[in-house]
Amino acid sequence: MMISVVVLVRLVYSASALMLFLLCMAAWRRRKRASGAGLVSLLTLSTAIYCFGYAEEISQTTFHGAWFWMHFDFLGIPWLPFLWVVLVRKQLQLRSRFGIFLVIPVLTFLAQWTSSWHSFFYRSVEFVSRPPFWIILTHRGPLDYLFLLYLYGAFLYGIWMYVAHYRSKSNLLSKQSLLFAFSAVPPLVGFPLGVFGMSPWNIDIVPFLLTISAVWAYYAIVWLECFDLVPMARSLVFTGMRDAALVTDLSFRLIDLNPAAHQLLAVLGGFRVGQDITTGHKDLMPLRQLFLDPVHSLEIEMTIEAELRYFELRALPLRAAGRQYGWAVLLADITARARLLHDLRRDAQTDALTGVANRRRFTTAIETEYERSNRHHFTFCVMIVDLDHFKSINDEGGHTAGDKVLTAVAVHILSCLRRIDLLCRYGGDEFAILLPETNADDALEIAERIRRAVAEISIDLGEKRIVPSVSIGVAASDPARNSDWGQLLDEADQALYRGKARGRNRVAIWNEIMTSVAAGASEENEIAS
Repeated sequence: MMISVVVLVRLVYSASALMLFLLCMAAWRRRKRASGAGLVSLLTLSTAIYCFGYAEEISQTTFHGAWFWMHFDFLGIPWLPFLWVVLVRKQLQLRSRFGIFLVIPVLTFLAQWTSSWHSFFYRSVEFVSRPPFWIILTHRGPLDYLFLLYLYGAFLYGIWMYVAHYRSKSNLLSKQSLLFAFSAVPPLVGFPLGVFGMSPWNIDIVPFLLTISAVWAYYAIVWLECFDLVPMARSLVFTGMRDAALVTDLSFRLIDLNPAAHQLLAVLGGFRVGQDITTGHKDLMPLRQLFLDPVHSLEIEMTIEAELRYFELRALPLRAAGRQYGWAVLLADITARARLLHDLRRDAQTDALTGVANRRRFTTAIETEYERSNRHHFTFCVMIVDLDHFKSINDEGGHTAGDKVLTAVAVHILSCLRRIDLLCRYGGDEFAILLPETNADDALEIAERIRRAVAEISIDLGEKRIVPSVSIGVAASDPARNSDWGQLLDEADQALYRGKARGRNRVAIWNEIMTSVAAGASEENEIAS
C-alpha cells in the first residue's frame, strides 16, 4: 500500500510534467505569430521542470538522491514569479525594465545551488520519514524567506493588475484576463499549505496546483483564442478607435462599447448595458431599420452640446461557425465631411461674386417649380433683371466698380424677396428671380419694389458717385400657353427688352397683347416708372 501511494503520486506529478512540457511546445510554436507565446512557453517549461523534479524527489529513499532532485527543482522554481510578472505586464501593454524583476530569481538560483557552502538559503537540512514518503525538511534562511515573499508577491501582483485593468478593457479581452487572474489562485493557496506543513504527508502540492493553473491558462489561450486571434490587438483597436463602436445581442441590447461610444452615449443621456439601443434615444431609432438591411449605411443628424453633427451608421453581423450571435454598430462622425460636401454643393450652386444662386441652381429650381405648378395647377412667375448702362459703369469706373454695383444690387434685391423666392445671377449684368406660387399682380408689386430699392443705391467711387437702375421683365406661367419653362424665361426676356426700349428703369410684364405689339400693333401692357 505504501509503495502504491508513492508510485501513484509520482505518476500523477510525472504526467503533469509531461502535459506541461507538451503545452510548452504548443506555445513555442505560436511564438512568431502571437505576442507573449514565447513567455508562456518559458513559464510552462519552468513549471514542468519543477513538477518533474519534485516527482523524482518524493520517490527517493536516500538523502543524496532527494538532495539532487531538489537542486533539479530549482532549475525551474526561481524563474516562475519573474516570468509571471513579465507576462502580465506584457499582456497589459505596460512598459518596465524587466532586469529589476530578475535580481531576486538570479540570487535565489545561485544561493540554492551553493547552499551547502553557507546558511543564507538553508540554515539546516533534514531527511525525515513521513510515511509513505521520505522528505527533506529545510530550516529556511533569509534568502529563502526573501524569495518566498517575492514569489507570493509576484502572483498577487499579477492578480491585482488583471483586476485593476479589467474595467479599462472591452469584453473582448476581459474574460481572458479574468481567467489568467484566477489561474494564479491555486498556487497562492498551495504556498502557505506547504510552508506551514498543512499539506497531505507534508509534501509540496504546489507543482500539481501549478499544473491546474497551466491548464486553466491554456484554456484562455487556445479555446478563447488569446493567441490565434490576438485579442489584445483587437482590444487595442477597439478601445483606441475614434469612431464609436457598440456590440449588441440579437435583441439589440447593449453588451459592450468602446470609450468613444461611452463618451458619445453619455452626452445623449447615458446607456446601460442590457438596454435596447434602438429605443434609448430618438436619434438612434433608425438603427432598427439598419439591422433589417445591414448592407447599406445610414446618415443621421444629432445635436450634441448645441452643435449639429452628422454620423454614418453601419451594422455588422457578428457570426461564428455559421451562427449569428449579435451585432457590431459603428458610428462614424462625418461632420467635417458633411460640411465639406455642403460647402462644395453650395459653391457649385452659388455665384462667387454676389453670393446668390448661380444659373445651374436656378435652372434646377425652375424646372422643379414648372412640373409642380402643372401638377397642382397654380401660377408662378419669373423675372429678368438687367442693370441699365452697366457697360458704361465698367468703362468709367473699372471692373472693381462694376463688381461693387452688382453686389449692392444683389443685396437690395434680396431685401425685397420672400424666403421662398430664389435670386440668381443669370448672366454678366442680369439677374433672374423665381417667385413660387405667385400671380402676375403680386409679381408686379415685387418688381416695382425692387426697382425702387435699387434706385436708392449710391456707390462712392471717389471722384464719381454711381446711382444704378434696373429694368425688369416679368412673365407669369400659364400651363395652357407655356410648352416648357424655357419659353417662360423667353417671355420674361422679351418683356425686359420691351421695357428697355421704352426708356429703361421700368418694369414690363409679358402677356398675349405683347405678341401683337411685336408684330407691329400699338397696344401693350407696361408699367413705367
